[in-house]
Amino acid sequence: MMTSEPTRRILAALLFALGACGGAPVHLHGVEFSPAEPAPALRLADANGGTFDLAAERGHVVFIYFGYTHCPDICPLTLSDWAKARAALGTKGEKARYVFVSVDPERDTPAISAAYAKQFDAAFVGLTAAGADLDAIKQAWGFAVMKEETGSKNGYGVAHPGQTFVVDADGRGREILPPNTRPADIAADLKALLP
Repeated sequence: MMTSEPTRRILAALLFALGACGGAPVHLHGVEFSPAEPAPALRLADANGGTFDLAAERGHVVFIYFGYTHCPDICPLTLSDWAKARAALGTKGEKARYVFVSVDPERDTPAISAAYAKQFDAAFVGLTAAGADLDAIKQAWGFAVMKEETGSKNGYGVAHPGQTFVVDADGRGREILPPNTRPADIAADLKALLP
C-alpha cells in the first residue's frame, strides 16, 4: 500500500513523540512535527461570501479541526475545549484563529457550519469542504472521511479525524493535538507558540 507524503509526516511525528527518534523531549502537549514544515493549503468560501485562506493567517496560531455538525461527541467536545482555552487566555486567546471545517457537505452548508462553530465562541470560524475542495484537503492534510450508516434519526455518521491540527504564526504545521486534550494544555501550547 502506498503512503502519502502527509501521512508519512504524521507517522514520523508520532514516532518522534513516542521516543523512537532519539527520545528528544516533547515541548508541546500534542504530537510535534520535527522539523516543522509549511502547512498544507486550506482555502474555502465562508458563509458571508468571502474566503478563508490559511495562507493569509500568518502572525496567528491557527487551530484546525475537520468534523461535522451532526457529530454526537468529539466535535462538540473539541470546540468546547477550544472555547475554554480561549477564555482562560483572555486577550492572548484572541491572537489565535479557531477553524472548524465540516467534511459533511450533504448536510452542512457554509452557513450551517458557521452557526455551529459560533455557538461555542463568536470568534470561531465555520467552513464546509465539498467536492474537489474536500478531495484536495483530504489528500493534502493526510486523512480520510467515510460515511457510516447508523440507523439514527440523523441518518448517518461521518468517520473523520479526531485530532486538531495546529499551525504556527509562520504558517508551519507544528503539532497535532489528540482528542480530549485538556483546555489548560491547549492554552499552554498556544502561549508557547505565540510570537
